[in-house]
Amino acid sequence: MSQPPLSHAASAIVARPLTPEAFAPFGHVARPGLGEVKAIRGGGVRLSKSSTVFDHLAAAPDATLDFYEVEPEPGPLDARVIERHPRSSQLFCPMGAARWLVAVWPEGPEAPPLAFVAGPRDVVTYAPGLWHHGIVALDRPACFASLMWKAADRAGDTEFLDLATPVRIEWGAA
Repeated sequence: MSQPPLSHAASAIVARPLTPEAFAPFGHVARPGLGEVKAIRGGGVRLSKSSTVFDHLAAAPDATLDFYEVEPEPGPLDARVIERHPRSSQLFCPMGAARWLVAVWPEGPEAPPLAFVAGPRDVVTYAPGLWHHGIVALDRPACFASLMWKAADRAGDTEFLDLATPVRIEWGAA
């Protein structure tokens, strides 16, 4: 779905490649080959032990698994709505995805965001309370598994916010 052009007052950012180090202040990136890596079962399996922690408050005791089937965004993206999860971290694991966009507002919705281009083997965990854009596939339709802790009644698990000024996010070709 195409967005109308931004006004002259809107800001624009360019997404950079996702690295665990660059994303560390906002959550965690995991992928095969990171963390403790060892061969098991006679060398036929390579196990990468992730240091990812799934933080959550006691008010969100239920671990939930959701699936997002996402049509690709032709780009650039005009970000208009962001979200956060005040009680829980949120993990996204690509299942049959190519590149995908990770955009965060670490200093709040009034400050500029940061954007990253993640790959098909990158698993991203947003820290609790971090404002971020919803999941965006870049090159082709994609499916993502998402893990999040939620309250029994699900009230207050997700907050959405309309940005006062849209932000244009651009990325390079594959």
